Amino acid sequence: MRVWAELSEPARFLGLQPLLVEVREVDASPGARAFDAVERVRALGISLRSRLRVELRPERDAQRVAFATRAPLGIGLRGAFALEPLTPERTAVRESVALRCARPLRRFVLAQAIRAQEALLANLKRRLEGQEAAR
Repeated sequence: MRVWAELSEPARFLGLQPLLVEVREVDASPGARAFDAVERVRALGISLRSRLRVELRPERDAQRVAFATRAPLGIGLRGAFALEPLTPERTAVRESVALRCARPLRRFVLAQAIRAQEALLANLKRRLEGQEAAR
């Protein structure tokens, strides 16, 4: 399943997640894939670089990819992409995300996370449709 391959491979997140500018796979616990990443976020008109640690837990039998992201300032995201095959050529992707951060940061972090995750899903769709058109 092409969707599975895109969401369970750390290097594939470049170009999917628009804030990421660097991805480097690192050692992970059994059953997981982990990567250190650098994201570029704009705040108050300034471009800031932030280092992240992301762990992916592909669960092929459950047709989902769970993830956990740790960022500076105590920011954390946990969630999953649930995959539901609709036809041999189409798969629905449902994403759930929980955010943890200090209250003063919440509005800004939530807005950034929503935009980034919406863009990730739109980019995934474009990438997969582009592969289909190339066939």
